[in-house]
Amino acid sequence: MSKYLFMLSMCMFIAQSVFAQSYSKYFRLANQDTVNFTFTVKKPDIKAIDCYPQRITQISKNADNYEISLTTINPYLDGSKLAKMKEAKYDKSREYDREIARFLQSTPLIDAQNEHIRQIADTLFKDETQTFIIIEKALKFVYSYLSPSDSIAKQIDAGICRTVDVNTVIQTRKGTCSEYTNVFTALMRYMNIPTRFAVGYWNVPEWNSESTHAWPECYIEGAGWCSVDPTMPSYICPHFAEIRMRYGIDYEDCDIKTLNYDIEPIEFTKR
Repeated sequence: MSKYLFMLSMCMFIAQSVFAQSYSKYFRLANQDTVNFTFTVKKPDIKAIDCYPQRITQISKNADNYEISLTTINPYLDGSKLAKMKEAKYDKSREYDREIARFLQSTPLIDAQNEHIRQIADTLFKDETQTFIIIEKALKFVYSYLSPSDSIAKQIDAGICRTVDVNTVIQTRKGTCSEYTNVFTALMRYMNIPTRFAVGYWNVPEWNSESTHAWPECYIEGAGWCSVDPTMPSYICPHFAEIRMRYGIDYEDCDIKTLNYDIEPIEFTKR
């Protein structure tokens, strides 16, 4: 058995609590159905912000800044959508339209054909027939396989690092939410499940620099785009605890020079 398959077998039984402890205060949001925000940013991506489950209710420009009022709903309290997610049949040969299919692409940061990714996926998802089961297994694997890295986080915040590529992350087993997203996304794209890289911040009453976050969003046939989070022990919480500001094929595609300028809000208010 290769070292990666051995690690895989171990990770299926061992769960870390680092991220869960750090973000436990946000789990209370999972049972709310709607939250409203007002925030001021320098460079908004309207297409990404005004996208389900988020909706811009008002936007105005003042000098070089934009003030945006936003409503976000909890899609996981929508029984019909949740049922469609869990009932979706997995099809390795499924074809998608061009806009969705582009989120199956491999990039230097997210190589879906990486040898280690293929080996993990072929073992972890063998004989699975439900798309959501594959997603859940991938979330649990990445959550338990990787551990947080403050040094990488500082480099990304400073614009020095554009996130770490999948091959390196698989070997070092360390990263930020961005690297967790890279590995999860590579697994999904290898399995022909379109997945995009989202960047934004946590749904919190008071903004702080640690609130910047990245997470994956999977396309499930019949249900549409669904946010998930491999830094969490449960798939339910993050879909309502995150505010999307950008999305792309990978971090580079999100067109972020620095998080401070392009993502972080100048002001942030929960209403």
